[in-house]
Amino acid sequence: MRNVLTNSPESDSDQEHVEMALAFFNETSQQLSSSYSLLEGRVRQLTEELKDAAVEKEHARQTKNQIAHQMQALLDFLPGGVIVLDEKGLVVESNPAARKLLDLDSRGKLWRNVIGLCFSPKNDDGYEVSTKTGRRISIATSSLEGKGQIILLTDQTDTRKLQDNLRRHERLSVMGKMVSALAHQIRTPLSAALLYSGHLCDDNLVPEKRSLFSKKLLGRLRHMEKQVRDMMLFVKSELPLNDVVSLQDLQSGLKDASEIALTTTGSTCEWVNTSPQVQIKCNREALISALMNLINNGIQAAEDKSAIRVSLSEQKQNDISYARIVIEDNGAGMSDSELLQAQELFVTTKTQGTGLGLYVVQSVVRAHGGVFQLKSKAGVGSRAVIDLPISINM
Repeated sequence: MRNVLTNSPESDSDQEHVEMALAFFNETSQQLSSSYSLLEGRVRQLTEELKDAAVEKEHARQTKNQIAHQMQALLDFLPGGVIVLDEKGLVVESNPAARKLLDLDSRGKLWRNVIGLCFSPKNDDGYEVSTKTGRRISIATSSLEGKGQIILLTDQTDTRKLQDNLRRHERLSVMGKMVSALAHQIRTPLSAALLYSGHLCDDNLVPEKRSLFSKKLLGRLRHMEKQVRDMMLFVKSELPLNDVVSLQDLQSGLKDASEIALTTTGSTCEWVNTSPQVQIKCNREALISALMNLINNGIQAAEDKSAIRVSLSEQKQNDISYARIVIEDNGAGMSDSELLQAQELFVTTKTQGTGLGLYVVQSVVRAHGGVFQLKSKAGVGSRAVIDLPISINM
């Protein structure tokens, strides 16, 4: 039997399907191989990028730690005390200097409680605050953008002692000159007073002359009394700052003290007080006496009736508030050389001056922990500025 092979339509169709399947399989395999190669390349790229990111992150972490260690070392070696508060007022960090100044590790405590534990304000603190251990510390604060505060403590104890010693030395150095000047200043009005009192002993003196000599005698005695009062204020090494007065109270006292001087000379005074409730620790009598020296200077500086302006206000600089008292006049004013000369001890251009007025003002202001400035312009007038610490109830 002879076999005869023939191609049927069905077998041809199956062959084509097989070839098409093989072609599709080969194409798909190539695509999968290409995709796998691309995926491998992408994985290698991402792995490298991840490795670089990890290296960069580690470098950033090391840099951050290094900066943190440097900042911590800086805080540890700073001579000033640094305290960091959170938004609730809790002490979260304090450097060794702060712990030494306060004699307390304040970390974990509320700052308001630390104040009560460590500080004991005194009348003569000025811009500093006394601690219970006897130190004088200045306090500066800065906000951390709503996340708390940073507080800087600076020890001013030695600085205050040096200032006190310097002031004592200055007083001692002028003591001899002061005694000589006092004798010279009192001798003339004393001689005049003796002369007038001698006339008053005359029984035949007419009433008009008796009244005239009595007034002249009283004037000489008042002049000597002012000289002695100025001298007493000058020689006092310390002024007890036992009075706490508002700027409104100070203005009222100064108004009463200046009323006679203004009225008798026909002068006027404008009063401006923008912060009447602000309080200062002071020696009320000494401060008003010093301010009266400035008002009297303004009255005497005018050729005719003087116009004085007294302003009292609260000022702020570097987060520190203070009271400012400004006394201005429309007098003849002074040149730069005259201004320097006027601030020298025992130098005066007035016939009845003591040469102590401005020096008394400076001494009283310093005793209050304040700052005194005097500016003047010839033909315009003078402007005296006194800045005093505000009394803060801690």
